[in-house]
Amino acid sequence: MSLVDLANTKVRVIGCSAVMAVGQIISSAIANPAVLATGLTGGTIALGGVSILAAIVGSMAETMAADQLANRMTERLGKNPRILDNHDLTKAAGEAIGYILREVAESDRLIAIARSQNLPSPERALDRLAQKTPQYWLDINTSTADLSRGLQISEDQLTKIFSADVEEFDRVTGLTPADWASFLREFAATEGKSFDAEIVAFVAEKLYTTFPKAYREVLKLDAAKGGEKFAAMLLNLHQIALTELRDLGLQNGEILQKLEAVATQQQICQVMVKLEAIEIGIRDDLAQIQNLLERFVDTSAPRLPLPYECETIIQDRTQDFTGRRFVFAAIAEFLQNNRKGYFVLEADPGVGKSSIMAKLVLLLKRRCVAHFNSQSQGIVRAEQFLENACTQLIRRYQLNYPQLPENATRDGNFLSRLLGEVSAKLGWNKLIIVVDALDEVDLSLQGRGSNVLYLPDALPDNVYFIVSKQPKTLPLPNHDVFDLMQYSAESLADVKVYIDKRTGNSASIQSWINRQNLQREQFVAAVAEKSQNNFMYLRYVLNDIDSGKYSDVNLQDLPRELEGYYEKHWARMEMAVKDKELRRRKLKVIYLLTKTRKPVCCDILADFAEEDALDVQEVLDDWEQFLRRSGDSPPDYSIYHASFQRFLHRIDVVQKSGVLLRDIGTAISDNLWEDLYGDE
Repeated sequence: MSLVDLANTKVRVIGCSAVMAVGQIISSAIANPAVLATGLTGGTIALGGVSILAAIVGSMAETMAADQLANRMTERLGKNPRILDNHDLTKAAGEAIGYILREVAESDRLIAIARSQNLPSPERALDRLAQKTPQYWLDINTSTADLSRGLQISEDQLTKIFSADVEEFDRVTGLTPADWASFLREFAATEGKSFDAEIVAFVAEKLYTTFPKAYREVLKLDAAKGGEKFAAMLLNLHQIALTELRDLGLQNGEILQKLEAVATQQQICQVMVKLEAIEIGIRDDLAQIQNLLERFVDTSAPRLPLPYECETIIQDRTQDFTGRRFVFAAIAEFLQNNRKGYFVLEADPGVGKSSIMAKLVLLLKRRCVAHFNSQSQGIVRAEQFLENACTQLIRRYQLNYPQLPENATRDGNFLSRLLGEVSAKLGWNKLIIVVDALDEVDLSLQGRGSNVLYLPDALPDNVYFIVSKQPKTLPLPNHDVFDLMQYSAESLADVKVYIDKRTGNSASIQSWINRQNLQREQFVAAVAEKSQNNFMYLRYVLNDIDSGKYSDVNLQDLPRELEGYYEKHWARMEMAVKDKELRRRKLKVIYLLTKTRKPVCCDILADFAEEDALDVQEVLDDWEQFLRRSGDSPPDYSIYHASFQRFLHRIDVVQKSGVLLRDIGTAISDNLWEDLYGDE
């Protein structure tokens, strides 16, 4: 590619970027006047694609078609020297290109192409180019560009650019694939790289189809951060466009008033942030939320593996994950509006806190520090969290610590030092630390008066903790609480979707419904009401219906709420074993399991309980839905959820069992099983 062609490509991209930015602002300002800080009133003038342009055209002094108006604005914007010299506009376009290259570098398609042709890792080369794109783009000299060439934006594309429908804008395309292919080859050559023709074609197609969307993402991200970089540029473009509209004869006072109301950088940011909210509202899935959350972290950084315990919990808790958009939207808003801080997700047992935290890690593409406390797995100590978090920070940010200092896990001082070092390296990115189940931490093992897990009272800029806990008082730094129990309507909607999806995927559940002459909607509504928005309840009950365990139970007799489910299962276990002494011996096994500090295999549990291993395995099989079973051979077992452990230790349940917890405690104390049970 010649220097002239490269300069022409840059000019065309900058010109197109200017038109796209103007189209977004004008369409949003006209079609969504409520976004403006001035509080303008009035209904929506126009919605959809050409209607925005048509509304303007209809108020022009001279008659012209919408596409003619757009073309005239495009020509004036694209060749305006104030735009071509706009450093921030150029940088925004470069960042959008880099954004796409990073996405392509992580795509399965790229890896598949490389493998099929036995090519060396192209993702690393693309990732390096992505990091250097903004500066390379700035350095292209446009003095040799041919400004007489048009931007070559088709009428169909102009309609989409000036649309108030964000889905229409998503279908905007940029330069031709051939233009982007030439740019990529030239750019790669400057870095001593070259790519296979199929890879070039794949990347060029992605640039062609997604550049406008990526460019808008850059602008929205800046607006979400307060508009430090590009708001002034957007305001400048808007004012130039408004001048052009007046020159072309725009006379409608209402339209002019709405466009002129976008008069400050703050209002520009409000328009872009509102646009984000509109998009999220239109698409009722997590894709938009993920896109929003990813902007806060450096997705180009290597994705380091999480500890094995974290990965197993994430995999388990995100199976059949449904909804909770409103929670993730609140987290995203917290990250947008605060320089740093603690966000506390609070809810009753079984409502889905751990699943939400696990899904958050996936939405962030694991570009966060993660720690899952778990009483059943023995992950309850502050030193475990500190070792996990500090190790992840050192590895992810390549901090100069060959190994953890001896006192790293004694208190929170070393963690605070690492957070300060990482904060200095973040730039515009954020460090997000996800910590689940603070209520399961054993505070008796910490220093008196300390925060749970020794969490720092003060955080450096761009450092955030997203944590979860039950509604109980814990020693925590200053924090914002998101009480999930206050969102019953939203949770009920998610519960119904979950039940409906599980039903649709299970012939057994559908057969159970049909045998009782129920309508699917009737079943969904009844089970949702019985669950009281508790996903743990749904997991148990739907699994039991699916497996045939509730073949003799009708809809009315399904247990109510999580405690009711535990009680019904308990009653079924009592009926299954008539011999009280045999039942007591078997229940002793499950009670011993509630006190283990970590997962344990059947043989070890049988040895300690002084029971036959076959009997112990039968107990484990009877209670399988309440147990976490490892993939090891032989498998290890632990209590799946703390709510079941609390049920077993309820006074009336203990009395019915015939098991004396005091005797179990004595047995533990009398045996040297410190590794399994610790101090009792």
